Amino acid sequence: MAGSDAASQPSPAELLRRIQARFRELGLFGSPLTLTYQGEKYLAACDDRVFAVYRLVDHCYVSPGRPGWPVCLVSDETVVDETSPPHQPEDEFASGLGLQGWLELIETAYTSR
Repeated sequence: MAGSDAASQPSPAELLRRIQARFRELGLFGSPLTLTYQGEKYLAACDDRVFAVYRLVDHCYVSPGRPGWPVCLVSDETVVDETSPPHQPEDEFASGLGLQGWLELIETAYTSR
């Protein structure tokens, strides 16, 4: 029955459409959002192409125009989240939140203002 679980998951395109609709409802569509999670700063945004969350870095070796690295990305073609793998809980590149966690954090942070 594992196939039925996969079949019940929305496609990346459908998932992006749902996220875009929610961001429009919240009045956040197209706006950069700054978040803090476990002492780290993140930049999140949802537009007509992608929903993305980037971990911001203050290091001078990061190329101009690059806020950091993506920890969560949803496009028409893919869904990627960089939660910490179970065998590497101290992975410095992992955020510790999956897609649902980011969406809940954003909604809590931006609807309670």
